[in-house]
Amino acid sequence: MRQSERGLTLIEILVAIVILGIGLLVLAGGSVAVTQNLTGSGLSSVASARAQAKLDELRTIGASTNPWCGSVNFAGSAAPQTFGKITLSWTINPDIGAERMVRVITSYQLPGGLTRTDTLRGIVGC
Repeated sequence: MRQSERGLTLIEILVAIVILGIGLLVLAGGSVAVTQNLTGSGLSSVASARAQAKLDELRTIGASTNPWCGSVNFAGSAAPQTFGKITLSWTINPDIGAERMVRVITSYQLPGGLTRTDTLRGIVGC
């Protein structure tokens, strides 16, 4: 090649294309991971809100009867309830007494197939 000619050889162009292609694949893989994390965080927030709403509902039911916690609706779940992608169940222990421990358990499937289970505990005064 003469010194007066400038430009890139075919090999240099191919190497540049390969490097750019690898960079784009890395960026695409990173965006998939970010999307999965955001989806998991969104499900976690919704599950926490559902659990808190159920605990508040049980507190309201417990306080709405005389004697307190005397309603038949103030009881543990007979079977899990599903709301969209979230499964909810709850227990109340002990069955008698001035204070009852309520456990609200949420389960949901994260992107990638993993199942996450969270438990919210609260005390209801009777």
